[in-house]
Amino acid sequence: MLMMQITKKYWAYILLVFALVFLGYQKLFKQENTIEIKTFKVQNGWGYDVYRNNKLYIHQTIIPAIEGQKAFKSQEQATIIGNLVASKIQKREGGGLPQITVAEIDSLKITK
Repeated sequence: MLMMQITKKYWAYILLVFALVFLGYQKLFKQENTIEIKTFKVQNGWGYDVYRNNKLYIHQTIIPAIEGQKAFKSQEQATIIGNLVASKIQKREGGGLPQITVAEIDSLKITK
């Protein structure tokens, strides 16, 4: 009878340790990938920030890929390109920071 109580006690400890290890593993290796776009006003127009897992990942004050230092003319345009960047991050295109092309800017009708 004493042996049965000790065994049950050890099984409870083993299950507790297993549960803690499993939860710790899940938390350690589970990679959240939340992406959030926030637009902001700049001197001559609009820009956007990309937050990845609640940390600033990209701060964009000008239209990417085009010649010169031009801000987006509207908040809507900044949001459109910000969302394209977010989509590329989620798809992990290019491996590093996402690249926007002039063709993409033109196809989305972003005025320069």
